[in-house]
Amino acid sequence: MRITENFLNKRTLGDLQGVLRKYSDLNSQLTTGKKVRYPSDNAAIASRVSNLDSRLREIERYQSNIETAQNYANMYDSSIQELNSVFLRIKELAVRGANDSLSEVDRKAIATELEKINTHLVSIANTEISGNYIYGGATNNQKVVGIDENGEFKILVPPQANIKQKISVGGQDIEYGKTVYDVFVTDSGASVFGIVDRLSKAIDSGDNSLIQKELGNIDEIQSKALKAISDVGATQRIFELTSSRMKDFNTFSTDFLSKESDADMAQVVMELAMQQNVLQAALKAAGNIIPPTLADYL
Repeated sequence: MRITENFLNKRTLGDLQGVLRKYSDLNSQLTTGKKVRYPSDNAAIASRVSNLDSRLREIERYQSNIETAQNYANMYDSSIQELNSVFLRIKELAVRGANDSLSEVDRKAIATELEKINTHLVSIANTEISGNYIYGGATNNQKVVGIDENGEFKILVPPQANIKQKISVGGQDIEYGKTVYDVFVTDSGASVFGIVDRLSKAIDSGDNSLIQKELGNIDEIQSKALKAISDVGATQRIFELTSSRMKDFNTFSTDFLSKESDADMAQVVMELAMQQNVLQAALKAAGNIIPPTLADYL
């Protein structure tokens, strides 16, 4: 094979370009800390890194959804616990109000307290987080309980909106929501607001038979509240377990991504120093092989 000057020049320039390319890649790794920046650098690693990035974003979204749902679950737990305490107080007042020996003033005082309790129950039903009413079901952007034209408390959530909130985490649907129908309404459809209102009037008038009837309704609605507390507690535990699992996935994926994409800085520095020596030698060799041209003197 005949080695011409033109062939020698092209081969030298090609080798020099290869050295410069390797030097540039190492310098890029040193400045970015990444082994692969573009798919052309290493298609297999770039594909795995892209998948891991997508997985991490998905896990972060799951964690954000879980944190939001946990806030709701904590608020459900707190408000229903408070409801249970209020129901106990209502029962105490009902039992006291059924006493035939009470004076008219005593009955009026109990009735007044029940009216105030009813207003407090409305405030619990209208509990909101960031503008969303937690007991609103599918219509959580509007008040749950309001006042009708007769001045009585009325549930504003339509029955068709009695839909519990849920989130999907890793293919698992977790239902965590409670609606006004779960803790403020009996199975027969009587709202606690109407029950307390009728109870207040029955005590004020001394109607013991009506007091006993509404006391039974309070027992029923309190049982629903206790069941709701149990459900919320179980859901909180599921959220804790799921959140822990997502954190483990995040740690594993982050470590795996680091191994796949992060450059070994000590190795890069060592190779870069070696490549600098190679580059200097290549430039010196190229200077001896490629003859000077007229352009070099301009």
